[in-house]
Amino acid sequence: EANDGETVPEFEDTLFGFSDEVKSLIDRASKLRGPDPKFEAFCKVVRDKQRLPNNKLLVFSTFRHTLKYLLKMTVGEPVRVGIIHGDIPDDERRDLRQRFSLGRDDPKALDLLFSSEVGCEGLDFQFCDGLVNYDLPWNPMRVEQRIGRIDRYGQKSETVAIYNFI
Repeated sequence: EANDGETVPEFEDTLFGFSDEVKSLIDRASKLRGPDPKFEAFCKVVRDKQRLPNNKLLVFSTFRHTLKYLLKMTVGEPVRVGIIHGDIPDDERRDLRQRFSLGRDDPKALDLLFSSEVGCEGLDFQFCDGLVNYDLPWNPMRVEQRIGRIDRYGQKSETVAIYNFI
């Protein structure tokens, strides 16, 4: 608004134009169909990891919608999956971490753990030696925090594998 309380017309025009562009992008995105090369590459990483003695894979995404998508899309894969995000209570997070730490022969074990940024906070996964950044945050320190969940004191493997998807 201008100082006298009147709306600035140029700002309104810009805002309406931006709104139309956003609606157009949402409409086009909702019509996308066909293969998802990023998910297909992710599935290859998951399948390859499941052939290794340590089959644990920690998967980070900043966005809950992406986590839901990954969870939905991995239903047909022969992996046991858990998910952590901000709406998951602390006691359930601890239970998921514990199940993720179990050996592959345990029927309660998880092979894959999907996590939002909350998985970077206070949970250590040094029993896991594979991490996927399904999306990369703008801040490179967030990537380092994610990696720090597995690349830490007590890590059993000599190396850890980090997969960054773009």
